Amino acid sequence: QTQESIYELTNYLSSLSVDEQTTTELEARLSELHDLARKHNCQITELIIAKDKVVAEVESIDGAGASIDALQQQQNQLSQQYQKQAKRLSKIRAEKAIHLSNAVTEAMQVLGMPGSEVKVNLARKAEGVHYNGDEGVDFLVKTNVGSDFKALKKVASGGELSRISLAISVVSSDSEYTPTLIFDEVDVGISGAVAEVVGQKLKQLSEHYQIICITHLAQVASFGHQHLRVSKAQQDEGAQTTVEQLSNHERVDEVARILGGATITDKARKAAEEMIKQSV
Repeated sequence: QTQESIYELTNYLSSLSVDEQTTTELEARLSELHDLARKHNCQITELIIAKDKVVAEVESIDGAGASIDALQQQQNQLSQQYQKQAKRLSKIRAEKAIHLSNAVTEAMQVLGMPGSEVKVNLARKAEGVHYNGDEGVDFLVKTNVGSDFKALKKVASGGELSRISLAISVVSSDSEYTPTLIFDEVDVGISGAVAEVVGQKLKQLSEHYQIICITHLAQVASFGHQHLRVSKAQQDEGAQTTVEQLSNHERVDEVARILGGATITDKARKAAEEMIKQSV
């Protein structure tokens, strides 16, 4: 019986015909599957999963195209809104620039700078979107009648710059907030009535800000609420600078010293007392 089975099996195998073309195609397909498995770093049995992942990624990319279109549309809308608001801001700036120029120029005349003039210049920026509008703001100044306007930082001296800054601060005091303003050399080249006006303007500003002013004029110093005396003395180890907060009595003496010199006379002290009294 065993011999019979072997005989039948041998006859069956002999009857099978091998299709070489089919075999070649199957081997080529199997080779492709191996290549794909290596490309996607997986087993042949996992290629279906890899295919589903690739299909999902392609669909995601197709969806991204729609998202890009939506974002482009949103950008165009925002750009139109920006242009509208930028034009509105430019119009307001042009109006305010004229007002500010005139107001600061007027304030400078009473601060001992006759013939000086300030112009707020609006310089157009390059095309595009800018976080603070389409213009840059420059302050131009001329310090004498007949001279040309030039950039503030290139023309004004230290004292002039302080007074121009004071004029700008006075004019804009109701529309901005800065905790502390510092004025140095604001009294350079002035005296008498003009110095008193500077003191009055500083006092006016002190209603809105903390003012720190370095001055050598009694007319300016008398308007301060608190006084610090800064002095320098030569020591063995070198120069030493001292800052002292003055009492009311010391404040009167210091104003008197500025008025009359190192020796404080009764006349100078009375003048200082009267000056401080009138500044209150």
